[in-house]
Amino acid sequence: MESKRIEGLWDCAYCGNTGIKARYGECQQCGSPRGPETRFYLPDDLQGAVLTKEEAAKTTNEPDWMCSYCSTYNRSDATVCKGCGALKKEADGNYGTRHKLTGFSFWKK
Repeated sequence: MESKRIEGLWDCAYCGNTGIKARYGECQQCGSPRGPETRFYLPDDLQGAVLTKEEAAKTTNEPDWMCSYCSTYNRSDATVCKGCGALKKEADGNYGTRHKLTGFSFWKK
């Protein structure tokens, strides 16, 4: 059976906008950035959230990491923070460790 990648969602803590696609670091309604407290969740319609092969190729299997200096979330394959240029190896955790997730994956078979 072929694996499919599902894009998670998050809700804006500032304006209440819900269902923002995980690819966006800022709320599409008010422009506020997602912060360290942001929790991601899967959409109700999993089939509708399956990424195309092209979209999936732009993602990684590992969790995003958060910069310890400026609190910017960065892709797992980024070696420096896109917000301030700090090195990934100086970060104190990734999304999974900061939210104490175990065995969590957006992969569905």
